[in-house]
Amino acid sequence: MEIHAVSSLSDFFEAHALIDAMGKWDAEQSRRFGVPDVVLMDYIYGHTAETLMEKFRQGGAGLFLARVNKDVAGCAGYSKSDDGIAELQKMYVRPEARGKGVAKGLMNACLDGMRDNGYASVRLETVTFMSDAIAMYDAFGFKRTDHFRAVPQSLQPITIFMERKL
Repeated sequence: MEIHAVSSLSDFFEAHALIDAMGKWDAEQSRRFGVPDVVLMDYIYGHTAETLMEKFRQGGAGLFLARVNKDVAGCAGYSKSDDGIAELQKMYVRPEARGKGVAKGLMNACLDGMRDNGYASVRLETVTFMSDAIAMYDAFGFKRTDHFRAVPQSLQPITIFMERKL
């Protein structure tokens, strides 16, 4: 497995394809809880490759791609929240690459990048049905916390916020 920081436009297009796949899966799952697709897409998945590049090329941010046997397997990133705390975002591993350490490798790359950028803690937002992701976040020492931003009404019942010190 190889993990590298996303830097080129082609890397951002590959990351965007992963995030788009995650968005489609997330929308399908969220519909079961009455969340309209448009709400989810507007809230989380409204990026293009270019806007991802703009967001994750800023100081204090980073986006990583993982490859297994040269195939794009997953991505994860972090950026600075409105109050200056690191926020883990856009973590996704293709189903066929799961169980191979990809998510752990991406998490470690993000945590190392956050430390290098001087962050003292990291937050994330997830949903109740992402049980495998929640188990990994628990294993990395994340704890549930109060909401740190407003969430659309339809997402509130299924949204979980987590945080940990670096």
